[in-house]
Amino acid sequence: MENTLRITQIPVSEDNYAFTMENTVEPYLKSVGTDDYFKSFDGRPIHYEKYTLADPLGTVVIVHGFTESAEKFREMSYNFLQMGYNVYAIDNRGHGKSFRLNPEAPETVTVKQFSDYVEDLNTLIAQVVRKDNAPEPLYLYAHSMGGAISVQYLQTYPGVFAKAVLSSPMIKANTANLPHALVGALASVCTLIGKGNTKPGFMGGFDPERGYEGSHDTSKARFDYYQKKRINDPMLRTSAPSYKWTLEAVRVTKKNLDPARCKKIDVPVLLCKPEEDSAVIPEKEDAFISLIPNGRIEKFTNCRHEIYASVDDTVLKYLQTIEAFLKN
Repeated sequence: MENTLRITQIPVSEDNYAFTMENTVEPYLKSVGTDDYFKSFDGRPIHYEKYTLADPLGTVVIVHGFTESAEKFREMSYNFLQMGYNVYAIDNRGHGKSFRLNPEAPETVTVKQFSDYVEDLNTLIAQVVRKDNAPEPLYLYAHSMGGAISVQYLQTYPGVFAKAVLSSPMIKANTANLPHALVGALASVCTLIGKGNTKPGFMGGFDPERGYEGSHDTSKARFDYYQKKRINDPMLRTSAPSYKWTLEAVRVTKKNLDPARCKKIDVPVLLCKPEEDSAVIPEKEDAFISLIPNGRIEKFTNCRHEIYASVDDTVLKYLQTIEAFLKN
């Protein structure tokens, strides 16, 4: 195992960020990457991106968060390649280029049950990663909702990944400071009366004028780059939950914090925790780490929920922390 860190300076700086992404990062990813679909456990088409090196140290699987996509994590895919790892990045169902249960309202994210995300990830591993003979060890990197998916994957399918990095994981979602029981009850009633796949009427849709000040990012350059992509591509404009997704998001907390299930997580886990997080309940991240056999928390400053979309100093520390964790 190589222990020397390859990330000694920020791979993609905020200075001339868009130019670097468009003229260096994206062309490089295209040269070493492909994208395709696989049929998941229920026959639904799930999209993924794959990037490969000539002599990799292993393979990282990326699981994005709510309303995101594999495309949003292309800078992170590039960063992992710079560290020496092959990369697979999934578009979770209802996101990116994957299928939607409600194609008439593609900006609204919905799902039948949260475990569908877990089974999609398992199908990616079984049907794509394993069949590709992807170099081991396999590592898991997940953000927010992807963190909740990954927690339940690790609880259900031990022995697959060697290590896992959970970035601001959705152990318990922040439901606008409303009690989870109340939100769950409302979402349950609306689902029962046939509105499960619709979004709450008080929630807006994609806002092309939205600025980074109200986002989960502290880097304007990183926010602006993906916002431009969303403006140009309707499939990247996911922006609101359905009642059914909300109900499932409330329900995941119980599984995420089930002591018996957490004891089944048999790999080292690094939980990356931002200084400011309005999307999830930080205290529940602490509770989760206390329940698993081998986990630790690393805190980061000058960042919000999306640590990977922060100012350069924070992103550099973040990448070096992750690389050291994977290699040591």
